[in-house]
Amino acid sequence: MSAFLKGIPVVLLVVFGISACQSNEQGTSTDSATTAEMTQLGEQVYRTYCGTCHQADGQGIPGAFPPLAETEWVNGDKGRLIRLVLNGMQGPISVNGSEYNNMMTPHNFLSDEQVAAVLSYVRNNFGNKAEVVRTEEVTKVREATNKEGMWDASELESMTGIPD
Repeated sequence: MSAFLKGIPVVLLVVFGISACQSNEQGTSTDSATTAEMTQLGEQVYRTYCGTCHQADGQGIPGAFPPLAETEWVNGDKGRLIRLVLNGMQGPISVNGSEYNNMMTPHNFLSDEQVAAVLSYVRNNFGNKAEVVRTEEVTKVREATNKEGMWDASELESMTGIPD
Protein backbone atom coordinates (compact mmCIF):
# COMPACT_ATOMS: atom_id res chain seq x y z
CA MET A 1 0.00 0.00 0.00
CA SER A 2 1.39 3.40 -0.91
CA ALA A 3 2.41 5.83 1.81
CA PHE A 4 -0.35 8.16 0.58
CA LEU A 5 -3.08 5.58 1.32
CA LYS A 6 -1.81 4.61 4.77
CA GLY A 7 -3.43 7.65 6.41
CA ILE A 8 -6.88 7.00 4.89
CA PRO A 9 -9.24 4.90 7.00
CA VAL A 10 -9.96 1.57 5.33
CA VAL A 11 -13.72 2.15 5.53
CA LEU A 12 -13.38 5.26 3.35
CA LEU A 13 -11.32 3.37 0.82
CA VAL A 14 -14.00 0.69 0.65
CA VAL A 15 -16.87 3.21 0.55
CA PHE A 16 -15.31 5.12 -2.31
CA GLY A 17 -14.40 1.85 -4.07
CA ILE A 18 -10.66 2.41 -3.99
CA SER A 19 -8.18 -0.40 -3.95
CA ALA A 20 -4.54 0.03 -3.02
CA CYS A 21 -3.79 -1.68 -6.32
CA GLN A 22 -5.63 0.81 -8.55
CA SER A 23 -3.27 2.92 -10.59
CA ASN A 24 -2.91 4.61 -13.91
CA GLU A 25 -0.25 3.86 -16.50
CA GLN A 26 2.41 5.86 -14.67
CA GLY A 27 1.87 3.82 -11.50
CA THR A 28 0.27 6.59 -9.43
CA SER A 29 -3.09 6.30 -7.78
CA THR A 30 -5.31 9.06 -9.16
CA ASP A 31 -8.53 7.63 -7.69
CA SER A 32 -7.12 7.47 -4.15
CA ALA A 33 -5.98 11.09 -4.40
CA THR A 34 -9.51 12.08 -5.39
CA THR A 35 -10.96 10.08 -2.50
CA ALA A 36 -8.56 11.60 0.00
CA GLU A 37 -9.19 15.09 -1.33
CA MET A 38 -12.98 14.65 -1.18
CA THR A 39 -12.77 13.28 2.36
CA GLN A 40 -10.58 16.18 3.43
CA LEU A 41 -12.88 18.69 1.70
CA GLY A 42 -15.94 17.13 3.34
CA GLU A 43 -14.40 17.34 6.79
CA GLN A 44 -13.29 20.94 6.18
CA VAL A 45 -16.78 21.99 5.02
CA TYR A 46 -18.32 20.19 8.00
CA ARG A 47 -16.06 21.95 10.48
CA THR A 48 -16.68 25.33 8.85
CA TYR A 49 -20.45 25.23 8.32
CA CYS A 50 -21.99 22.31 10.23
CA GLY A 51 -20.03 21.62 13.39
CA THR A 52 -21.22 24.64 15.36
CA CYS A 53 -24.81 23.40 15.40
CA HIS A 54 -24.41 19.66 14.90
CA GLN A 55 -21.20 19.50 16.97
CA ALA A 56 -17.83 17.93 16.16
CA ASP A 57 -19.16 14.47 17.04
CA GLY A 58 -22.39 14.80 15.02
CA GLN A 59 -24.53 14.51 18.16
CA GLY A 60 -26.18 17.92 17.78
CA ILE A 61 -27.46 19.97 20.71
CA PRO A 62 -30.44 18.41 22.50
CA GLY A 63 -33.58 20.47 22.09
CA ALA A 64 -31.93 22.83 19.61
CA PHE A 65 -30.13 21.09 16.73
CA PRO A 66 -30.67 17.44 15.80
CA PRO A 67 -27.94 14.83 15.68
CA LEU A 68 -26.55 13.64 12.38
CA ALA A 69 -25.41 10.35 13.89
CA GLU A 70 -27.40 7.32 12.79
CA THR A 71 -30.50 9.17 11.59
CA GLU A 72 -32.88 8.48 8.72
CA TRP A 73 -32.47 12.09 7.58
CA VAL A 74 -28.76 11.45 6.96
CA ASN A 75 -28.74 7.79 5.97
CA GLY A 76 -31.99 7.87 4.02
CA ASP A 77 -32.80 9.43 0.68
CA LYS A 78 -29.89 11.36 -0.85
CA GLY A 79 -32.14 13.68 -2.88
CA ARG A 80 -33.97 14.88 0.23
CA LEU A 81 -30.68 15.44 2.06
CA ILE A 82 -29.23 17.43 -0.85
CA ARG A 83 -32.37 19.60 -0.98
CA LEU A 84 -32.14 20.16 2.76
CA VAL A 85 -28.56 21.40 2.53
CA LEU A 86 -29.12 23.57 -0.53
CA ASN A 87 -32.29 25.36 0.59
CA GLY A 88 -32.30 24.85 4.34
CA MET A 89 -35.34 23.90 6.39
CA GLN A 90 -37.67 25.22 9.04
CA GLY A 91 -40.49 23.80 11.12
CA PRO A 92 -40.94 20.87 13.46
CA ILE A 93 -39.00 17.69 12.78
CA SER A 94 -38.59 14.41 14.65
CA VAL A 95 -35.10 12.89 14.70
CA ASN A 96 -34.40 9.64 16.51
CA GLY A 97 -37.51 10.09 18.65
CA SER A 98 -36.77 13.67 19.72
CA GLU A 99 -38.58 16.75 18.49
CA TYR A 100 -36.81 19.82 17.09
CA ASN A 101 -38.25 23.07 15.81
CA ASN A 102 -35.37 25.21 14.69
CA MET A 103 -34.09 26.47 11.37
CA MET A 104 -31.30 25.15 9.19
CA THR A 105 -29.95 27.91 7.01
CA PRO A 106 -29.53 27.37 3.27
CA HIS A 107 -26.06 26.44 2.04
CA ASN A 108 -26.70 26.96 -1.67
CA PHE A 109 -23.56 29.12 -1.82
CA LEU A 110 -21.48 25.94 -1.57
CA SER A 111 -20.31 24.37 -4.83
CA ASP A 112 -21.79 21.05 -5.93
CA GLU A 113 -18.45 19.42 -5.11
CA GLN A 114 -18.49 20.87 -1.58
CA VAL A 115 -22.06 19.69 -0.97
CA ALA A 116 -21.25 16.19 -2.26
CA ALA A 117 -18.09 16.05 -0.14
CA VAL A 118 -19.72 17.18 3.10
CA LEU A 119 -22.72 14.90 2.68
CA SER A 120 -20.49 11.94 1.87
CA TYR A 121 -18.42 12.80 4.93
CA VAL A 122 -21.49 12.96 7.18
CA ARG A 123 -23.01 9.80 5.68
CA ASN A 124 -19.81 7.89 6.53
CA ASN A 125 -18.93 9.28 9.96
CA PHE A 126 -20.62 9.52 13.35
CA GLY A 127 -21.69 5.86 13.15
CA ASN A 128 -23.25 6.32 9.70
CA LYS A 129 -22.53 3.96 6.83
CA ALA A 130 -24.41 5.12 3.76
CA GLU A 131 -23.76 5.50 0.05
CA VAL A 132 -21.66 8.52 -0.89
CA VAL A 133 -23.20 11.53 -2.61
CA ARG A 134 -21.78 12.26 -6.05
CA THR A 135 -21.19 15.76 -7.40
CA GLU A 136 -23.38 14.94 -10.41
CA GLU A 137 -26.28 14.10 -8.08
CA VAL A 138 -26.01 17.49 -6.37
CA THR A 139 -25.92 19.18 -9.78
CA LYS A 140 -29.08 17.37 -10.91
CA VAL A 141 -30.97 18.27 -7.72
CA ARG A 142 -29.82 21.89 -7.84
CA GLU A 143 -30.81 22.27 -11.51
CA ALA A 144 -34.24 20.67 -11.01
CA THR A 145 -35.15 22.60 -7.85
CA ASN A 146 -37.02 25.85 -8.42
CA LYS A 147 -37.51 26.48 -4.71
CA GLU A 148 -37.11 30.00 -3.38
CA GLY A 149 -36.35 30.12 0.32
CA MET A 150 -36.29 27.34 2.86
CA TRP A 151 -38.23 24.11 2.82
CA ASP A 152 -40.86 23.49 5.44
CA ALA A 153 -39.87 20.26 7.19
CA SER A 154 -43.25 18.65 6.41
CA GLU A 155 -42.96 19.37 2.67
CA LEU A 156 -39.32 18.26 2.49
CA GLU A 157 -40.10 14.84 3.95
CA SER A 158 -41.77 13.82 0.68
CA MET A 159 -39.16 15.43 -1.61
CA THR A 160 -37.14 12.34 -2.44
CA GLY A 161 -35.04 11.03 -5.27
CA ILE A 162 -32.42 12.36 -7.66
CA PRO A 163 -33.96 13.86 -10.82
CA ASP A 164 -32.98 12.38 -14.19
